[in-house]
Amino acid sequence: MSKAITTGVFGSVSGIVTTVVGILWSIRYFEFIGARDSAVTIQNLPIINPSFLELAVHLGFFQNIHVSSLLSGLQGLTTILALLLVLTLILTGVGLYGLGKIEGKSMGVVSLVVGVIAAIIVLLLLLGGAVAGSRTPTIISLLTSIYAPWLITQYPISVIVLAGGVPHVNILLLSLGLLVSGVALIIFGATFINVREGLDSSNLSLATGILSIIAGIVLFFVVLLAFIAFIILFVTFIMAALVFFQSRELA
Repeated sequence: MSKAITTGVFGSVSGIVTTVVGILWSIRYFEFIGARDSAVTIQNLPIINPSFLELAVHLGFFQNIHVSSLLSGLQGLTTILALLLVLTLILTGVGLYGLGKIEGKSMGVVSLVVGVIAAIIVLLLLLGGAVAGSRTPTIISLLTSIYAPWLITQYPISVIVLAGGVPHVNILLLSLGLLVSGVALIIFGATFINVREGLDSSNLSLATGILSIIAGIVLFFVVLLAFIAFIILFVTFIMAALVFFQSRELA
């Protein structure tokens, strides 16, 4: 049990690192979405006025390159975040299993099982969401398919970049990945509250559980409030690390 609880300390430290990466991921995500929406708007300008075609092609070309660059960075951060979440969920689940054993609470076992299952699902969903995105068609990409020979002659390089539309991520998969993380965090929070009576730091465990549940609920609002959830989790995992550390000798 002592080893399991010590593992929880490492899981909490991993959680602290995860939240920092999560905050950076949230910033990059909204930066990407902003650039992507701007690119779609620019490339649809000819709908308003056909005379904007040349402007839309030139600006859209550079905007698409910028969006693709942001997407590459977002995919890299998503991969790091997914791997860290796997580590955090599993190690924290093991730690809670150790806390549950102190008074024979079954919630410890539940946390371990949920942590492992959620880790696998979150990994698949987040990675899938980052790399399995589609491309948003625009009037420029549609014109390319209809008037390709003429457009290629006028704007050869730009047409190649704009022909497929604007790159995008799979928001549904990313949202589901965060949602599953939220479910796991709520279970973890309930476990911290459930096992608190057998711990020296019972009040700290209660506070940790409450914050974990709040963060999990905030993640139900998926990517829109992920930034806030990660800030709450930063404090939560610091408190969790203290709970695990102070409980090592109780095992």
